[in-house]
Amino acid sequence: MKQSNQRGFSLLELTIGAMLTVGLLGAIFALVNRHQQVFMSETGTTDMSENMRTAVDLMTRDVQSAGMGLPRVNGSFAAIYYINGASGAPDSMMIVNGDPYAPDADVNSVDTVANKAYCVPPAEVKLTGSTFTYVGKGNVTTNIYQSYTNAARQYIVYDDSQARIFKLSANATLDGSGQLVLSYDSTSLATPASTFGSPVDTATPDYPNAKLCLLSNLIAYRLNTTTHELERTEDLQNWYPVARGILDLQIQYLTITQPNLSPPDAGTWSDTPTPRRNIRAVQIKVVAETPDLLPSSKNYRKSVQQFQVTPRNFNLLNNSSLSANTEATWNF
Repeated sequence: MKQSNQRGFSLLELTIGAMLTVGLLGAIFALVNRHQQVFMSETGTTDMSENMRTAVDLMTRDVQSAGMGLPRVNGSFAAIYYINGASGAPDSMMIVNGDPYAPDADVNSVDTVANKAYCVPPAEVKLTGSTFTYVGKGNVTTNIYQSYTNAARQYIVYDDSQARIFKLSANATLDGSGQLVLSYDSTSLATPASTFGSPVDTATPDYPNAKLCLLSNLIAYRLNTTTHELERTEDLQNWYPVARGILDLQIQYLTITQPNLSPPDAGTWSDTPTPRRNIRAVQIKVVAETPDLLPSSKNYRKSVQQFQVTPRNFNLLNNSSLSANTEATWNF
C-alpha cells in the first residue's frame, strides 16, 4: 500500500493564521471606522458652514435693503425694529419695506372717527374713470389705492420713526379740493412695532408730516431655542426655518450721536439704541453647531460668525455733511 505525501496544517499554524487574519481584519475595521469618523466630522462641519452662510447671506441682504420704498424728505423711514433678549437670551429683529415701484403720497390729515386718510395725490398717479393707476415695474400700468377686496395689498403710513399699517375698505376717491381720500378698515389698523413685540416707537405717526406707501413686507428674524433653528418671516404671521443648528443670535446697533459726522467717528454701539432712527449699522453675531451631532460626540463642532452690515437707505435727517450736491472728501 502506497503512503500519501500530503499533510495538513498543524494546530499551531492554524492558530497563527487565525491570529493574523483577526489582526488584519481589526486593522481594516479601525481604518474604516477612522474614515467614517472623518466623514461624519466633515459632513457635520459642512452642514454647519452652509447653515451659517445662509443665515449671514439672508440677514445681510435684508438689513442692507431696510427701508426700501419708504422715502422721506431728507432720508428714509427708520425701518429697523428690535427686541433685546433679556439676560443674554437671543435677540430678534424686524425690517419694514415698502414697494419700491409704487409712488408715495404726502398725508395731509387722518380722520380717526371716519377712518379716512386725506393725501396729496402723487404726480405719478393717474385717474382713469374711477381707477387710480401708475407705471410700475417693467413699465406695466398698475392699479393702486384699491380696496383690499379688489387688490390684497396693505398700506403703510409713517413719519421718521412711527408707522401704522392698514387695509383699504374702499377704492380711493378725490374730494372737492382735489385731495386723495383713502377709506381704511379700522380693524386692520396695526402698529408694526407692537405686532412684532418691540417696546419702542409704538406711538401714532405725526400725520401732517407723514407719508403713505404700499407695504412690501415685514421681514423679521428670531431664534427658535427649542429646535435651534433661525426663523424668518415676511408678514409676522408665517415663520419658516432658514438655517439649522443655530444656538444664539445677538445684535448690536451703531447709533450716530453727532449728526454732522459720519460713523464710526460719531457712533456708539448699543443693544437698545435711542432714538431708533439714528441707527447707521448693524453688528450681528451668530453661533452655530453641527446640527445632527450631539455635544457629547467627539465630532461635535461649534462656530461663531460676527459681521457688520450697513443699511443702504439711511435716515440722514439733519446730517448736513452728506449732501447730493456736495462732493465728499475721504482721508485714509
